[in-house]
Amino acid sequence: MWSRGTKELGHGRIYFSNVVVERKRNLFWGRKWRSLDIKMAFGILFFHVLSLFAPVTFTWDAFWMAFFSYLLSGVLGITMCYHRLLAHHSLKLPKWLEYTCAYLGVQAIQRDPIYWVSIHRYHHQYVELEKDPHTPTYGFWFSHMGWLFDSGYIMEKYQERKNVEDLKNQAFYRFIKRTYLWHIFGFGALVYAWGGFPYLVWIMGVRTTWGYHVTFLVNSACHIWGHQPWNTNDLLVAIVTFGEGWHNNHHAFEYSARHGLEWWQIDLCWYLIRFLESIGLATNVKLPTHGSMSSRDTKELGHGRIYFSNVIVKRKRNLFWRRKWRAVDIKMAFGILFFHVLALFAPFTFTWDAFWMAFLGHLLSAVGITMCYHRLLAHRSFKLPKWLEYTCAYFGVLAIQRDPIYWVSIHRYHHQYVESEKDPHTPTYGFWFSHMGWLFDSGFIMEKYQERNNVEDLKSQAFYRFIKRTYLWHIFGFGVLLYAWGGFPYLVWIMGVKVTWGFHVTFLVNSACHIWGNRVWNTDDLSTNNWWVAMITFGEGWHNNHHAFEYSARHGLEWWQIDLCWYVICFLESIGLATNVKVPTQDHKSKKSLARTIKSNVPHKIITPKG
Repeated sequence: MWSRGTKELGHGRIYFSNVVVERKRNLFWGRKWRSLDIKMAFGILFFHVLSLFAPVTFTWDAFWMAFFSYLLSGVLGITMCYHRLLAHHSLKLPKWLEYTCAYLGVQAIQRDPIYWVSIHRYHHQYVELEKDPHTPTYGFWFSHMGWLFDSGYIMEKYQERKNVEDLKNQAFYRFIKRTYLWHIFGFGALVYAWGGFPYLVWIMGVRTTWGYHVTFLVNSACHIWGHQPWNTNDLLVAIVTFGEGWHNNHHAFEYSARHGLEWWQIDLCWYLIRFLESIGLATNVKLPTHGSMSSRDTKELGHGRIYFSNVIVKRKRNLFWRRKWRAVDIKMAFGILFFHVLALFAPFTFTWDAFWMAFLGHLLSAVGITMCYHRLLAHRSFKLPKWLEYTCAYFGVLAIQRDPIYWVSIHRYHHQYVESEKDPHTPTYGFWFSHMGWLFDSGFIMEKYQERNNVEDLKSQAFYRFIKRTYLWHIFGFGVLLYAWGGFPYLVWIMGVKVTWGFHVTFLVNSACHIWGNRVWNTDDLSTNNWWVAMITFGEGWHNNHHAFEYSARHGLEWWQIDLCWYVICFLESIGLATNVKVPTQDHKSKKSLARTIKSNVPHKIITPKG
């Protein structure tokens, strides 16, 4: 069972990602260590060990000097100069300023400019191929830092650095390359003479080690975790690397001096470049044109892209204004609003009794919606005795997410027409429409489905027909019982908080799990596996798994994918109550795996919505 990778099963998938390790390269054992490798490994180890003394040598002076040094070496040296200026020629600086910034990069102790730029250009030239210097298809740790002390790997790929003639032609860079280590030793001596051992620990140890790993994360994490708006951006890495974490943007437009292409994508290096441009020091600053950005996206720009995702809003449907409100829409909107307003009284009516009863009610509602409405009734993933099926279905009724016939019908239509014009809650109409806007837009539903003819199995049962006819009476009766039992606090916490929370965790499966997350299986839709939605929905957030194998009673297909609903089903099966429990076979999983369908030099797949 593998995900969107490059070939067949390979050596396994990197956790929480869609990257398959195809070829395994030994990092430490079972390999030849050249003298250069040993020196590099001990050098990197030295700075890590030095940083361990940080807690016992802390002074505010040392801390702030390390921070200031990190800004100079990280922003000006590595990020702006080594990367955007020298490697990609995204801008021009006067030579005196270029050399100054390059020298600040030297003090980051990430090798000389000629070496750094050469490796980086080879990375872009051969990205994710055999000749990529730090490909993640050899594993996370190799791409993160293992390649640094594997000179044999580098020598296999590049006998001669022929891609940096522009730097080799300049005496300054040749001088730095020949005398590189002396600059590092000299810098260390100056730091020690200036502030003693604390300065040495914090500037040469902590600052350098931190600088290593935030740079290495661009090579590793930004090719493993994140999302692809262009045909992986990583927010966390972008913050700690001054904008370098918007790495999919960068690979789409290598020449661009700006990596954070959206207004909300923080890119401190770009802000610095803009400042230098405003005072006349930065010139020939390159940016992608609107046309090139459009052509890199899934289709035309449409109505915009949903933030932090690769989902384009193709068609816009008015949620509130300039639309026809039918009577049923108004009733539904006021009903949902009522439970939300009721929940607002929670801080003023809190009691532990009310809280725990709401929590118990939520667990029973989860049995009703997640296990019964969804996996049992909608997909027939297993069987229960009728008395237990009807009991669980009634728990679902009290979750106040409509009657079983309506819920199951809508869900089956969702799977039948997923991401097309007839999908009841497609995210291509926007996040809020897919989250809850569709609920009070009966016109949209009526346009698509005149008759619910996909739930004949439920309509043929008197119990479900009875629930459909008398649905509202059950809700009113439940509310009256709660008030009689525990007064207004019970009404607030069980009918307000519990129901509102239940609304949104269910709605997140429809919205968030078609927008944010990882794709593991070759499904013709936008479904994703979203771990945080899975945590709050008892396993429903493993939604790409579910769309790949709709019939499966188990959604968390990996051992680490927590699926509480599946554990309940397993318990019921163990005591003989759940039967005919369906799970995908290994053969079926192999056929659905994105690893099977994507070529080795194209590690990701862009999904475009139908319709």
